[in-house]
Amino acid sequence: MDAVKVLVHASDEFTEAGVKTMLGGGQFRLLTDTRTETPDVVVAVVDGVVGSSSFAFLRQFQGTGVTSAPRAVVVADRFRAEDLLVAVECGVTALLARNEIKDGTLGSAVLAVSRGAALMPHRLQGILLDQLTQLRLQVLVPAGLTLYGFETRERDVLQLIAEGYQTDEIAKKLTYSEGTVKNVLYGLMNRLRLNTRSQAVAYAMQAGLI
Repeated sequence: MDAVKVLVHASDEFTEAGVKTMLGGGQFRLLTDTRTETPDVVVAVVDGVVGSSSFAFLRQFQGTGVTSAPRAVVVADRFRAEDLLVAVECGVTALLARNEIKDGTLGSAVLAVSRGAALMPHRLQGILLDQLTQLRLQVLVPAGLTLYGFETRERDVLQLIAEGYQTDEIAKKLTYSEGTVKNVLYGLMNRLRLNTRSQAVAYAMQAGLI
């Protein structure tokens, strides 16, 4: 297995050196220049509470692709619950308390995150789920959107395509014109850079939308 590419960012050079020492094993390759290589995981160590400067640093690594951006591990003294959605937007998948970091724990966390795991205190997990529910009910549903950014009618059209219905049949079922169905599909496929209906359906299924 290839070594995990890690970028370490800390508020001072001594902390950064200490973190790099913790990650000095052969499982990790520490990056110093991100202009030619994109890290798999960014480790940000913050003094005190995580704030806007930390999010600004992490946000620069977030691209337009679903899987291209690195995951982020944040180590901090304190984290505000109201910043959870911002953290998710910035690619944060692990929140660790500085006073709980011991030999091996940071490396294990980075390795787990690189393999798709998310690490967060149970209290914050519950708060994040509540915030996502409120976001869906108060913002997305009234706008006809889902958490994945699909419009409700896009989801409905894709669901019927997945069930084998043709354009005219979909139009009748949803009481749309055939032109509307085609426009919905065209807008979706153009936005996601997909070439065929089957690709659109596969994308929606992978996202858990249908």
